[in-house]
Amino acid sequence: MDGVAARLLAAPLEVVGRFSDASNATLLVRMVDRDPRPLEALAADLGREPTLEDLDPADLAVHKPRDGERPLWDFPTGTLHRREVAAHAVDRALGAGLVPTTVLRDDGPFGPGSLQAFVPHDPARHYLALRPDLADDAVLRDRVALLAALDVVIDNADRKGGHVLVADGDGPVGPRLRAVDHGVTFNVDPKLRTVVWDLAGTPLPDAVRAAVAGVAAALDGGTAPSPAAGLADRLAVLLAPEEVEATRARAEALLAAGHLPEPTGPNPLPWPLV
Repeated sequence: MDGVAARLLAAPLEVVGRFSDASNATLLVRMVDRDPRPLEALAADLGREPTLEDLDPADLAVHKPRDGERPLWDFPTGTLHRREVAAHAVDRALGAGLVPTTVLRDDGPFGPGSLQAFVPHDPARHYLALRPDLADDAVLRDRVALLAALDVVIDNADRKGGHVLVADGDGPVGPRLRAVDHGVTFNVDPKLRTVVWDLAGTPLPDAVRAAVAGVAAALDGGTAPSPAAGLADRLAVLLAPEEVEATRARAEALLAAGHLPEPTGPNPLPWPLV
């Protein structure tokens, strides 16, 4: 377990605010293990109400409580937060580093739910804003190919452009992509809806193929290479058995196809797009 996950699992939490545009209850919380001052005390010290810029981004996290989930006809009630954690598990197994560290907390401010490390970012820099760079940026194309493969394997039913963030401070090889909002994933029925179709039909890069092969092996009961080892056990406590099996089947189908899929069905795009 890395240090970020350990903090997310153990740190006391204080609610900062709510994301008003989220369809399910989504809360910005502050881990107060390093700075135990409540927001009221911080306001007194500042002489004004604190803003987001006054808070250390490393102390912030996004909490999605189970009891704040809106019931959906096609997903079991009270499971969306577990799918958030399962998406992070698959991301780690792929070695992708796209999904911020996400854990289950039974003692959140509003009960059990998921807790995900906050990503400092410019909301204007999202997937749709990056699309013009794909043609000339090979590194970005490889990252987007890995993102597209992740969404295929987890069967992401709602990959909006705004769910792909660029973390503040680009890395040495370009934008540091982060993928968030994975509550409607891992269905047993195909539901892939995404804005990430720019590389549809292109062959899987070798690194992406190897990563997906590791996930498929881990879910097929065989010996899986690191970092996919142990994935089956992690998903078994988060998803229904048939959902884990469907995940394995999608990984194997993607490998057999050898390329990223083309849009299919009547609704291949989410709404709204951002």
